[in-house]
Amino acid sequence: MAQDRSPLDRCNTALNESDVVGLRVNWPGRTVRLLLHVLALPAYGPVDPDTRRALVFTGVSLVRVLLRADRTFSRDYGNAIDLADADAADVFLASVGWSNPMYGWSFLNDPQLTEDWPERLSLVLDSGGPPAAHTLYWFCECGREEPGGDGAYCIEGDIRFDRLEVERADGTVIPLTSFAADGERWWEAFRTGDPRVSGEAQQSQPPSPAWT
Repeated sequence: MAQDRSPLDRCNTALNESDVVGLRVNWPGRTVRLLLHVLALPAYGPVDPDTRRALVFTGVSLVRVLLRADRTFSRDYGNAIDLADADAADVFLASVGWSNPMYGWSFLNDPQLTEDWPERLSLVLDSGGPPAAHTLYWFCECGREEPGGDGAYCIEGDIRFDRLEVERADGTVIPLTSFAADGERWWEAFRTGDPRVSGEAQQSQPPSPAWT
């Protein structure tokens, strides 16, 4: 059964300025894990030092990925670069040397976000059955050192799914309402000048553990 839309809508704020670092697809099981680093502030105490969160999608009917080179480092994108399979997308994300977080405040159930995509994509996995109820759009503007110099890219994708759960890196499930609230709380603290999320506090915070 598909999830109600309203808890999902609240997750848009929690996903803003999150970093996409991995895409793990179990296509026979119609399950996708999107690995992120997020901005999260608990109800009490300091910012969570472990920013790793996995979005776990089940009942997936469609996965699409579009990888393109940014030819002038100014969103001047080339043609789609073929990816052999979903593992290749994950390997690419692991290979980048720098990346920018997602922005835009809208990622779930917003079909206009992919309206400008070219007809030919890098990877499409389609179950061939009825479309699932919801969509998530993700992207990562990134780059890496290559033999000819630094290369810049944009990799983006969408996932059509029936249900979403959020997990910490150790597999602990976080209720969607808690995930959304932690993100909303971080942005409210930022807007109101809370010292826990000040520029100085962010710079002094040790790096989060990395995904493996």
